[in-house]
Amino acid sequence: MGRPKQSDDERREKVDKIIDTAQSLFITEGYAAVSMRKIAAGAGMGTMTLYKYFPNKNAILHHIWAVFFDELFALVGSGIDRAKSAKTQLKQMCMIYLDYWVAHQDRFRIVFLNEDRASSSDDFFINHANITEELLQVVQPLMAELSTSVDPSSMLTYLESLMCYVHGIALNTITISEYPWSDHEKYVDIFLDATL
Repeated sequence: MGRPKQSDDERREKVDKIIDTAQSLFITEGYAAVSMRKIAAGAGMGTMTLYKYFPNKNAILHHIWAVFFDELFALVGSGIDRAKSAKTQLKQMCMIYLDYWVAHQDRFRIVFLNEDRASSSDDFFINHANITEELLQVVQPLMAELSTSVDPSSMLTYLESLMCYVHGIALNTITISEYPWSDHEKYVDIFLDATL
């Protein structure tokens, strides 16, 4: 007869255990030092069982990243006051982004200090995570108002520049913690005041 079929709840519970274990190991030992065997042992299962849930370590990493970005974009979507000006909304978006990563520095390190080691160009996280589309959904309503300050043909480049700037603030604040950085809100204000 064999084993009874695993329920959706049982499967979700196993996946959660794998993800929690992998995330903890990636934080404490670094992604490169962690093997599928180590993740399986930490999750209390055999390595072959782990492969039934995830084909490789990179797939586990992508799953973790997706959880973080889903959480972040939910915060951004709910934290922006649509009654405010476009500039104020952009600032709110930037501050939510920065506050999230500064509050979750281990997550930042897992996402941005680990190279995506995809086996093919289709397997890169950025190619299936829809991060740009998620960002544009938040910013799309602002584009008409911003077009008076930013040339519409360069709007995407402007937004990418803004994200590079904000991401740089997060990177420096998190990885060079010994430096007495100003409140990151001041850096955002300087960029927005200079460009809008």
